[in-house]
Amino acid sequence: MFTPLSPQQWNYETAAHLLNRAGFGGTPTEIEAAYGKGLEATVHDLVDASDDFANVPPPAWAHPRKIGKIRMEMRSKKISPKERKERKREFHDMEGENILDLRRWWLERMLTSPAPLVEKMTLFWHGHFATSVQKVRDGYWMWLQNDTLRRNALGNFTTLTKEMSRDPAMMIYLDLQKSQEEHPNENWARELMELFTVGIGNYTEQDIRESARAFTGYRVNLRTQQFRFAPFQHDASSKTFMDRSGPLDGDDIIDTLMKKPTCAQFIGRKIWRYFVEDDPSPETVDAVASRLRAHDYEIRPVLREILSSADFYSDRVIRSQIKSPVQFLVQTAKLLETPLPSPSIAQNSMRQMGQILFAPPSVKGWDGGRAWINTSTLLFRYNFSNYLINGDEMLSAPDPVKEKGPDLGFRRGLALGADMRRDPIDVSKLIPAELRKKPQELVAHLGNRFFQAKAAAKEADAFVHYLEARNPDTGDETMRGLLHLMMSTPQFQLT
Repeated sequence: MFTPLSPQQWNYETAAHLLNRAGFGGTPTEIEAAYGKGLEATVHDLVDASDDFANVPPPAWAHPRKIGKIRMEMRSKKISPKERKERKREFHDMEGENILDLRRWWLERMLTSPAPLVEKMTLFWHGHFATSVQKVRDGYWMWLQNDTLRRNALGNFTTLTKEMSRDPAMMIYLDLQKSQEEHPNENWARELMELFTVGIGNYTEQDIRESARAFTGYRVNLRTQQFRFAPFQHDASSKTFMDRSGPLDGDDIIDTLMKKPTCAQFIGRKIWRYFVEDDPSPETVDAVASRLRAHDYEIRPVLREILSSADFYSDRVIRSQIKSPVQFLVQTAKLLETPLPSPSIAQNSMRQMGQILFAPPSVKGWDGGRAWINTSTLLFRYNFSNYLINGDEMLSAPDPVKEKGPDLGFRRGLALGADMRRDPIDVSKLIPAELRKKPQELVAHLGNRFFQAKAAAKEADAFVHYLEARNPDTGDETMRGLLHLMMSTPQFQLT
């Protein structure tokens, strides 16, 4: 394990694979630049990105507000029921607009950030420490958590876990701010072990109860909207958690969990599944866990070893991972060299594909892998690609795959309106004029962009046939039809 890739194996294909998995893909120009730079230098640029890239300015609205005062005003008996209802509606509309803008803000970061691995790892932690705005109901707290994840994305897992125990969104989501000495709440204590550190089967119900006592007194200050510790609500008496006894507090619980071999195995397996392959062998999990322990849970050096290893670039790994909906959305925009869709279209598209930012389905996050694809989501991907390519024209243009109009479910899912309007892409950015009359060369050229490899033989023949059947028409509409045909293949769903 972790044998470095030999320089002879570093090529355009492996460079593309690194940019796909450690970020959100690259254009042919970006892949060529990475190939020319070499493996070591490219991994260095990704893993050792300046900490300044993690200090991202927040959206203009993301600042502490007097939440307690606002909520008191909405419940006030000094105003009429009608006015109370109107204030609640205005507040909820504002929060809806904020979370919509927050999703736009993060997608733009993923598309344009000079530190793509920071954003990719932030997305990993968002799925690991899964928290949903549907319960938190505050855009600022969701941004604050996102900022914490980004600042710690490549840092220390122990430190990040402790920060998450003090994160307002997480505390509200798992009811930690309600926990007090007389009535310890066990939600956070249970998920800390089951989903965040050691995994199910590696703790007892007694461990949950003792852990819950240790985390009592954690509160959210509604004035500053930050963590505060309430000592008079904390159970400071002796506790026995796993193999440790004493007046343990929350940090003591986390430190104890980190020393368990099962913790390194649990998080190591999730990291390997996210970056490399869905079903790692026990030997692989042990090897990653060993590196995590050796580096005292520092993520950056472990990722450097993984991204430099021959295993990461093996034939069984390259182009074997189904793109997550977020990866699909961002990488497709990057490959088409086109802006992201409007915020509402992007939000609804993520919902239709099964991964909407800041709203995972449960505290377990997203299952990922094969769960991303079913008949409905795959058809939506095909039609959404058409929308990105053709814009408004996709509402009437024929589907080059099925020769019939686009799926009505696409339009119902996105809700027609001003936000739907989008110009077709400029195909001259992607297709040199001299290749328009050379079907085989054109297909090879675009295969290099969209698949970072030759198209599968059967599909390549279909692409060439599509062009030959329309000869001598080599106009933009035909070219956009070819792009959609290529993106409506199983090969394009893999990264």
